Amino acid sequence: MASNALKRLFLIRVLAMTSGGPVELEMLRGSLKVTSNAFNILLHRCVEEGLISLTGSTIQLTLEQRLDLSLRAVELGADFETISRELGWLEFEELSAKVFEANGFRVKRRFRFSAQGRRWELDILAVRSPYMICGECKHWGRGMGNSTARGIIETHLEKTSVFSKHLGELRGRIGVESWSKAIIVPMTLTLSATPMEIYRRVPSVSVLALPSFLSEFDGQLERLANFRVELPPMPPEPKQTILKKRRVNGFTRARR
Repeated sequence: MASNALKRLFLIRVLAMTSGGPVELEMLRGSLKVTSNAFNILLHRCVEEGLISLTGSTIQLTLEQRLDLSLRAVELGADFETISRELGWLEFEELSAKVFEANGFRVKRRFRFSAQGRRWELDILAVRSPYMICGECKHWGRGMGNSTARGIIETHLEKTSVFSKHLGELRGRIGVESWSKAIIVPMTLTLSATPMEIYRRVPSVSVLALPSFLSEFDGQLERLANFRVELPPMPPEPKQTILKKRRVNGFTRARR
């Protein structure tokens, strides 16, 4: 049975070599210093688990497979910074979005809005009444102990604050016209396997830990930065006046 270390190496190499598209089996085999027997065992096990697909002598990965493969590699002990480098930016965002969707949230990816004379963008806007989580996907790996990471969080906190102030005019685009209130929570998301960290009451959560974080979300809200917005009822759409015709002294006239 192949060791976890060997399988981890295999998954990382597959992820790296398929970043630009399909890869030939022989190229993958040549890049790994393992016996043919060990290679075949790893290959068939990954096919059976649905992590990779074979088309003839070519390995092809769908987006979902690349995301599943990344998570599996991290679970086997792969360095999250290495995996982050191999995942494209949009792939990382998609991975985060899928975790939210699996936990009952509707997700808008790369939600853009204009306010205060400039354009803003939220990597992930996850919505589940009455919550809106504004997610910032970052590839950092050494926690929030440096000025760059903290600067990113400061900017994201500002962005979330601006979003909350303009929610009334954005609610139609988000699909929350019927909501009477919203609780907006800023969050940063990483591939790190480290425990949740908090800076300025903004949590930094590993995608791997996100499901458990969301399951305890209500109980953690008091220690997290959040913006509470009251939403007045949406004004009714104006009714179109229909002109009816009536006859007066043999002539047809329009009436309201």
